[in-house]
Amino acid sequence: MNAGLITSFIVAGILMVSIINMNTSVVNSSSELTMTQFTRERMASISRMISEDIQKMGYNRTGKTDPILQVANSHKIKFHSNIDNSTDNSVEVITWEFRKDLEITSSKNQNDRVLHRIVKNEDGSEEVTEIKLGVTEFKIGYYTTYGGSISEDSLSTPVDGSLYDDLKQFYIKLKVESPEKIVMGSKGEGRYITSVWEKRFSPPNLEETAENNN
Repeated sequence: MNAGLITSFIVAGILMVSIINMNTSVVNSSSELTMTQFTRERMASISRMISEDIQKMGYNRTGKTDPILQVANSHKIKFHSNIDNSTDNSVEVITWEFRKDLEITSSKNQNDRVLHRIVKNEDGSEEVTEIKLGVTEFKIGYYTTYGGSISEDSLSTPVDGSLYDDLKQFYIKLKVESPEKIVMGSKGEGRYITSVWEKRFSPPNLEETAENNN
């Protein structure tokens, strides 16, 4: 076999490997973009529900509920609200709880947990929503002042009930991850696509309670 033919085979082999690597990179990039959009959409759906509920904390058509808060923990919050704005002024108890003990076996992400939203009606019936959309972190901070340091000024949890009327602001952090890892290249274990949402809340009815106590 002459040298020219050998050289041609080598060049062809190099080109083939380059094409394969390029195609793999394109496929991986496309998968990452798709999973990123998928994760962001999940995050948007959950954060919208949380925001709507928290802002209605203590709400009733003819005034605020009494009491407002029932549980204030780092991974669980329970409060009263006429959440459906019913004309009979019936008040529901709303619970948001991150269940670290409930793994989602259908997900390849071992950090996936269930986020519960529970609405308890006055007749004792409950509407339970199990959110299984890749939630890996749900954390709540409680504050008696506005705009304080997230880490330094938050109250220790669970918050003592005697402090409920002094609360003015909440900080909620939510993390959502993809159900499986995205692998870039031929080596490495890959990584989960992550979307983080953080927000401070100052529910109007809670502000009024805190102001009246000052």
